[in-house]
Amino acid sequence: MSTTAVRTAAVGSAERPGAVDTDADVLSVSVREMRLMTGRVMLTTTVPFGSAAAARDVVVAAEIHGLGGLAGLLDALPALRGPHLRPELRYTAAGFVFPDARAQPPLATAADLLDLAVAAAPADGSARLAAPGGDWAVRALVPLAARHGVELTVSRDELTVRRATAGPRTGPDAAEHRALSYGVRVPAALWHRVVAEAESALTPDSPLSRTHAGDSLFGPGGEILAEVGEDEPVGVAS
Repeated sequence: MSTTAVRTAAVGSAERPGAVDTDADVLSVSVREMRLMTGRVMLTTTVPFGSAAAARDVVVAAEIHGLGGLAGLLDALPALRGPHLRPELRYTAAGFVFPDARAQPPLATAADLLDLAVAAAPADGSARLAAPGGDWAVRALVPLAARHGVELTVSRDELTVRRATAGPRTGPDAAEHRALSYGVRVPAALWHRVVAEAESALTPDSPLSRTHAGDSLFGPGGEILAEVGEDEPVGVAS
């Protein structure tokens, strides 16, 4: 869909486009917009920059498949903005074992768990990964793993990993196809909270911010005054 969001409101079993009952307002958010805003929110956390996009995809997959990814992300934000552990890879008879993640939001290392699951899946039989299977971020790995030809079975404390006999899933599943075609229905209040968090990742508007794009700082006549790297505060070129 080409629009960012379409407002509808659910009343009983019916839906009324443009309804004014804000308590019941639901937005139909495009997958593209959800990825964009969720990705910006991830940039405000301490999840390593190289893992932010993968963590974003976990959140989006969870929301598309009805697992509450957006609400889960907002609940986890305070912890995600503090220090968190990195996963460790250990090989045992059961396969690769993921460290206990209950002291940190599983989203912090869910993308790493997906990598371990794909790597641990044997050609024959199965392997097990220790993980908090009741968490939404871990359950969201099931459709993501299917794209890599891996079947995940989730229980309370572990994942069972097998190679999919049909190989990698090459197209969207039913939930993904519906989301790509019609958007994802999200409560308006929840989406507005996500957008507010996403906007905190943007550079505040200022005379200086309006003089540069990317790494180049421009003068009034369009001349390049300085080059500013990603790790360098823009103020040093003022």
